[in-house]
Amino acid sequence: MGVVWAERVCYFGQEPDANQSGRLRWFMPGSKADRCACTSTRPGPVYMQPVHWSHPPFYTDTPMFTNDQEDIHDYFNCHDVLECSREGPFGMEDGRIPNESITASSVHPNRANFAPTRARLNLQVKGGAAAWCNVGHDETHPWIQLDLGSDATITGVITQGRGDHPDWVTEFKVAYSDDGQEWTDVIDNGSSTPMKFPGNSDQNTHVTTTFPKAFRAWFLRILPTQFHEYCCMRFEVLGCTINK
Repeated sequence: MGVVWAERVCYFGQEPDANQSGRLRWFMPGSKADRCACTSTRPGPVYMQPVHWSHPPFYTDTPMFTNDQEDIHDYFNCHDVLECSREGPFGMEDGRIPNESITASSVHPNRANFAPTRARLNLQVKGGAAAWCNVGHDETHPWIQLDLGSDATITGVITQGRGDHPDWVTEFKVAYSDDGQEWTDVIDNGSSTPMKFPGNSDQNTHVTTTFPKAFRAWFLRILPTQFHEYCCMRFEVLGCTINK
């Protein structure tokens, strides 16, 4: 299986070698994830002055020009990198994720108009809550989760508060699973403690959270840890699909 990649041409440039006067050295700008998203590599511009890059470039004496993505992955040692070159929403907002794929630990107060299906980003309703809301303050570990329907690469989420009332999640954790039974927490690099991500501060503003590292999963679970008034939220999941 592999990530569904958009076509991306990347260029090896040349700039003065800081360690050897009069010599040009080959380089490719961008992060490792940027390089690993390349579908072809070609010769690029020549810079006569050193350039300051936001990420340390990849330097080499032997650039490779190819249209073979597997060769590119081998060249840049990409087999430990999991990213999306064309990241997008999975379909909470537009309905591509069906209602039956959205479940939660509880519903306030066990009524359909507070159901997990109300958690779709930008949902607007004429009756009931414009968000999923859990049963109430007595629930110590609320959660809402998605069955994505297939193996997927997940890069982040967009969260939003309740559209019709001042309730929103201010902090949350994230976990993922291949089977919906065994869960893995999203952690920071070099840590074993589940990360707590900042949530929302009002009803409707989008807050985009990018995870420290993309991961593959079939199920995604959001676990609110703090909230304003009531535990209510809308959200979207970001990433890309996987080819079988």
